[in-house]
Amino acid sequence: MFNRLMAGAMIAFAASAANGATTAAPAATYRPPSARSETNAVLLTPDGGPRYTLTLPSPAPAELASLDVDSRAKTPSGVDVKARRLKVGFARQGPIGDRAIALSTLPWQALSDGGKAARVEVKSPGAKAIRLGIDARVTAPGIALRFAGSGRRQVFGPYLASEITRGERYWSPVLEGDTATLEIYLPRGVGLDALALSIPQISHLASARGLRQEPINEIGQAASCEHDVVCIATPAISNAARAGAKIFFSKRGNTYLCSATLINDSVSSNTPYLFTASHCIDSQEAASSLQAYWFFDAISCGSLAVPPYATVPGGAKLLARSDDYDWALLRMNNPPPAGATLSAWRAEPIEVGSQVSILHHPEGDLKKFSQASSAGTSPFSALASGTFNVASNYTLGITEAGSSGGGLFTLSASGALELRGALFAGSSTCGRMQDPDYYSRLDAALPLLAQYLTPNASSPGKAVVVEFYQAELDDYFLTANPAEIDGLDNGVIRGWVRTGLRFLAYSDPTYAPSGANPVCRFYVLPQYGDSHFYSADPIECAQTAAAFSAQWFYETPNAFYIALPDKNTGACPANTHPVYRFMKRANQLHHRYTAEADLRNCLYYGSPASVSEPGYCSTAPGDWVQEGYGAPPDAPVMCSPDS
Repeated sequence: MFNRLMAGAMIAFAASAANGATTAAPAATYRPPSARSETNAVLLTPDGGPRYTLTLPSPAPAELASLDVDSRAKTPSGVDVKARRLKVGFARQGPIGDRAIALSTLPWQALSDGGKAARVEVKSPGAKAIRLGIDARVTAPGIALRFAGSGRRQVFGPYLASEITRGERYWSPVLEGDTATLEIYLPRGVGLDALALSIPQISHLASARGLRQEPINEIGQAASCEHDVVCIATPAISNAARAGAKIFFSKRGNTYLCSATLINDSVSSNTPYLFTASHCIDSQEAASSLQAYWFFDAISCGSLAVPPYATVPGGAKLLARSDDYDWALLRMNNPPPAGATLSAWRAEPIEVGSQVSILHHPEGDLKKFSQASSAGTSPFSALASGTFNVASNYTLGITEAGSSGGGLFTLSASGALELRGALFAGSSTCGRMQDPDYYSRLDAALPLLAQYLTPNASSPGKAVVVEFYQAELDDYFLTANPAEIDGLDNGVIRGWVRTGLRFLAYSDPTYAPSGANPVCRFYVLPQYGDSHFYSADPIECAQTAAAFSAQWFYETPNAFYIALPDKNTGACPANTHPVYRFMKRANQLHHRYTAEADLRNCLYYGSPASVSEPGYCSTAPGDWVQEGYGAPPDAPVMCSPDS
């Protein structure tokens, strides 16, 4: 099926390495497009009017306890780490399960434009906030949804039902209080049969602390040694702080909290890229549900008052991520608010002993500023295979759960804070401020992010191989073809989403090193399994073509170009790293390819059924069989260039 798709001024400030690659970008003020703001949205039906109410039972003790169980991780030595997104909400079955709401039973009210609207209220006792998980089938244009919480702080919408569902579960904005309002609007002439809508799941946001509603529930919950940004604000700190956001997102009905940074690109294109941790946003499901809170900063030093924050729902597109190095890059679907800053960044090693700064939302609290010293780079073998920036000997503040994804900065020669990475894990506490924390490395991520962060830096002959997943087929697909990537991203072939994982290869053999091979690609015809197979070994390509000529369509002999490992040892050439291949044991057909060592270990060893969120590995032992050269599990089939 995929073969059918085959048919400024700021640039001067960007730093360049000796080889001409752009390695830094300046800060810029974000310029929102002149689009309608949601801040003045209102419900169409009166507050005193009729509504259809659905009430869940009070949460069971085990549901509430799940917040504490899933909100921390321990290494074998018992050291508390932050490599886990902070869980603030748990999944609950919808009030009428998977059944569609009977629209004929709703109290519809006629509107002046000839349309009609009805309110549905969903109550989950004790919730500080609620997210509604909505499935919908829409067959007419103009049907719109609006949302509000108990306190009516903000009405969200209108959202066209046809756009926000698109065949996948839609998570509403975070709706304050224990009662969520969904208002359905049908235009003039549109019948009830044009919409089938159900709420099979909700996310119940709660806190054992019994404080205020979300997103302000966490104010005052950070450790005593943390410092509000406003307490130590300099022009550089204040500017960088406006790039920082507190983010909520949901996965399988559970809701989590992390920190993130809006990041500029080298041409100051005003694209709202968001940089955070992969262990926070590890799927398009999580990215689609993202809601960001901007300017969630103390009004004055030490103040616990609710600040005049701005919230941006609407989710994001997961562009790229790495489990090994724990970074993720998103592109927000809706624009950040006026006044937000696109952070400066620098993708170079940090000198040992340099002062580093961190902007983050520990425990989801008001934005904090921490300061420590760089201890170079180091692996964090307990949970990841990559190497990380290490910060230790904190002199101001620390990091905590909820700080995950928070930006690591250094001060440039011009006096600007430049983003260098995001928090992965660590053990610093107020009592142990000397302990290390681990941050992703923007310098390690940049080769895989160059198309977004340095679009002006040409890389002739290079290709990014992007992985997609299709839930109905439970299958993975790779492509380096820009037309295919665009078609899959935009639903030309429905059901495929990016996993965020990717690796580098070559699109043009002229620029590839000697010895790089073309990669053949076969399409397994639907009646035989509807899947794809790739090989960089000319012998294997020929054998496959001969053995499966009736069942497998030979799509292309050169999907991309890449080096082959030594067939005896599995060793990859210098300046490359392994790409692994696994076959699903159950059907002896579906394959998965990855350059991530963490994922390789997951597929090779599997994980006990007792392992749950955050799901570093949800594969059972023996589900996948490795195919490669050398001694498993380090037995690659290809070798990807490092940069």
